[in-house]
Amino acid sequence: MQQPEKLYRIIALDDHPMVLEGISHILTAMPNVTVEGVTSQRQLLEQLEGGRQFDLFILDLELSDADGFDVLKAIRHHAPDTAVLIYTMHEEPWILARLARLDIQGVVSKSNPVGKLSEAVAVIRDGGTYYNEALMQQLAILTDNNTDVMKSSPAFQLSEREQQVLQCISEGMTTPEISDRLFISTNTVGTYRLRLMKKFDAHNVAQLIAKAQRFLM
Repeated sequence: MQQPEKLYRIIALDDHPMVLEGISHILTAMPNVTVEGVTSQRQLLEQLEGGRQFDLFILDLELSDADGFDVLKAIRHHAPDTAVLIYTMHEEPWILARLARLDIQGVVSKSNPVGKLSEAVAVIRDGGTYYNEALMQQLAILTDNNTDVMKSSPAFQLSEREQQVLQCISEGMTTPEISDRLFISTNTVGTYRLRLMKKFDAHNVAQLIAKAQRFLM
């Protein structure tokens, strides 16, 4: 008998109750998803310090009682392995550049259609990462010059297998999907992923994808 899908627990932090209501309405329509909403850093910390565990944090950057980046640090202190999705109205280059260096699993702009939020959650739930178009375009601009230098350097070489893994990552495939396509273990995929991130000087998958897209052109 097939086991029922595990309940996916989400907590969303936004200081606008109507936004939280919208997030809950959109995401609870997904199967086996539960959503709790809090409107302040204090309320979120009460949940974390009380030992509550979640599978995904959805975090706005602009809060009335705290800086969103400081809240992210607190989340990482209490729940270092839990996925984080940034849901923000900010698409300024300096904000996107800062987000690109953070330990997060995705970014969705509030200016995007609401369906993008559930799409992002589905991808992250399956072990992937999700970054909206504005972030990827900004990363491409930021990494353009460095990538061109790498492409022209004889010291920068990729093995055939590294190129295959890089291509899969650029297509948005998860580690298990890459493992199935290339007939290698998930641990081996992880090893190649780390090598590629080191070679491209990428701090997270978002940067790696942006640089990979330009390298594979």
